[in-house]
Amino acid sequence: MVYVGVSGGIDSSFALYILKKQYKEICAVFLLFKSIDSTCPLKCCNFENVILLTKKLDVPLKIIDAREIFKNEVINYFLDEYKNGKTPNPCIICNEKVKFRLIFENLLNENDFVATGHYARISKENEDFYLKKGIDFSKEQSYMLYRLKKEYLKKIIFPLGDFYKKDVIKEFEKLKIFQNIPKESQDLCFIKKDKNLFLKEIFGERNGKIVHVNGKIIGEHKGYYFYTIGQRSGLNISWREPLYVIDIDNRNNLIYVGEIEYAYKEKFVVNNLNWLIDLNKVNLNDIKVKTRYKGKELPCSIEFVENRLIVNLKEKEFAITPGQSAVFYKDEYVVGGGEIEKVL
Repeated sequence: MVYVGVSGGIDSSFALYILKKQYKEICAVFLLFKSIDSTCPLKCCNFENVILLTKKLDVPLKIIDAREIFKNEVINYFLDEYKNGKTPNPCIICNEKVKFRLIFENLLNENDFVATGHYARISKENEDFYLKKGIDFSKEQSYMLYRLKKEYLKKIIFPLGDFYKKDVIKEFEKLKIFQNIPKESQDLCFIKKDKNLFLKEIFGERNGKIVHVNGKIIGEHKGYYFYTIGQRSGLNISWREPLYVIDIDNRNNLIYVGEIEYAYKEKFVVNNLNWLIDLNKVNLNDIKVKTRYKGKELPCSIEFVENRLIVNLKEKEFAITPGQSAVFYKDEYVVGGGEIEKVL
C-alpha cells in the first residue's frame, strides 16, 4: 500500500493522481489539524478539496486527528522560539514531528510506503537511500525535509521531484478536478493574518530599548519577539544610513541594530543535528551549507565540538538567524543539518 499525504493543494493532489496510475493499492491520508467546521485558518489544507479529489480519482481516504500533536509540536515550538529570541521554521518541524511521523507510526506496515507532494527526490545507491534536491530550483524543498529519520528514506516516494512546478500546474489544470486552482500553501499556516498580531495576542506588549551596536540607545520597541535578524522595516528610527536588526537579547528585552555591514557574518554554532549520510563517506571539506530556505549554498568548513558544530563560511552571509536551519549539501545530496543556535 502507498499512503499519500494530501492537503487539497495542487502538489499533493497531482502526486496522488500520478501514483494512482502506478500502484494498485493506494490510499489518501488527510491530517486533521483543526475541526473541519472551525474558522481557524490553516491555509495549507482544504478538506473539501480532498473529498472532491478522492471521489473523482476513486481513492480511499483515511483521516488522522493531528490537532493535539500539531499544537504541541508546531504551534508551541513556534511560540517558544520567539520567546527565546529566535526565528523558527515551523514547516521543518511539522514535517519531522507531525506529517511523516503520524503516517509512519499509525499506518505503515512492512511493505507499505509514504508519498507526499514535496519537490525532492529519494535515490537508492548501493543498497543505501539518499535525500536529493528536486530538479526545479525555484521550488526545491529538500531543505524542509532534512530532519526526516534516515530509516524513513527507504519508505518514502516523492513523485514530483523530477517535475517543474509550471508543468505540474499545466497538467493539473487539464484534469479539471477543482473548479479553481488552489493557492500555494503558506509557511505560517496557523496564523490568520499578521504574525505580530498573533504574537501580541499571546505575549502582549513589552516596551524595551533599541540599541546601536556602538552602545547608544536610539529608540524603543514594544517587544523583542516582534523582530528577527536582518529586519529593516518597523524600527521607526531616523538615522543617517539604513539600520538592520543585528542581535536580539530576549533576557533584557533589547534589540541591537546596525548598518548593513554588521549584518554579514561568517561563523555560527549549530545544534540539534540530524545526519542523512554517514559522515565517513563524505569529504567534509567539500560540502556547502544553506542558512535559510531560499538562500544560496555557501562553501564552508565545519568543526565538531561535542554535540555541536562550529561552521565557518568562506564568504560572509547576510542575516544568519538563530532558530533557522543550517542544511549541508554535497552536490545534489542532503548530508544533514541542524538548528542555528547562535552566531559568533
